[in-house]
Amino acid sequence: MNKIYAVSFLLLVWLLSSCAGPQIISEQEKLRKELLKWESFDSQGVVEISFMGLAMRKMFSAAKNRQEIRFDLFDGGIMGAGAQPLISLYIGEYVSLKSPYMPMLELLNLSSSIPQGSLNLFGSADSLISKFGKDVIADKKLEIDSVTVSFLADYRLDKVFDPKSKTELKVIYGTNNKLQELNIKGSNNLSIKLIYDKIDYTPPQITPLPKATPPAIPQALKGLEGLDLKALLKEYLNQK
Repeated sequence: MNKIYAVSFLLLVWLLSSCAGPQIISEQEKLRKELLKWESFDSQGVVEISFMGLAMRKMFSAAKNRQEIRFDLFDGGIMGAGAQPLISLYIGEYVSLKSPYMPMLELLNLSSSIPQGSLNLFGSADSLISKFGKDVIADKKLEIDSVTVSFLADYRLDKVFDPKSKTELKVIYGTNNKLQELNIKGSNNLSIKLIYDKIDYTPPQITPLPKATPPAIPQALKGLEGLDLKALLKEYLNQK
């Protein structure tokens, strides 16, 4: 009888300790938790763009749901106080850009300028873990199709470098390891800093932009048709 009581007591202690004690999280689960933050999010904040000695600071909203991304740039107020975005960019099955302020930007073919290889890596956390989870856990680093992704010791994203577009992304974290900034450096001294005021990791509903069609060029912008991306961006920042 005493043995039965002893066994029952030990079982009770084991059950209580397993319920109340700290749960051990596997390395794969830690990695998945961090990667899910880049699979889908909805965010707002301030963007600082610097290029060829010119700079601009505006409000932005950025949303991502697996392979789809929508980025909108606003002029002043809280998300522009309902105003039409200065620039809207959609990345999904196709790439489309709208700019009511400077329609010439819509003529650009951005497919080769956007690091889609890097973006596609973070389309599905489970898929990435299934294919490359062991490598990330072992090395805290991943190289796919020349794209290099670096992680911190706790699997938070650190850096991404895409040599095809010559783009480097660096993640800055604040208190409680919360995402604070994304610093993006491109070719030709292009620098973009996203400073986050709010970010929600619930998958958002993303509204695609229509597929790009050549816009009618306003008379005021005649003569800019032959300019390349660098010249157009400089012209845009100069006007803002």
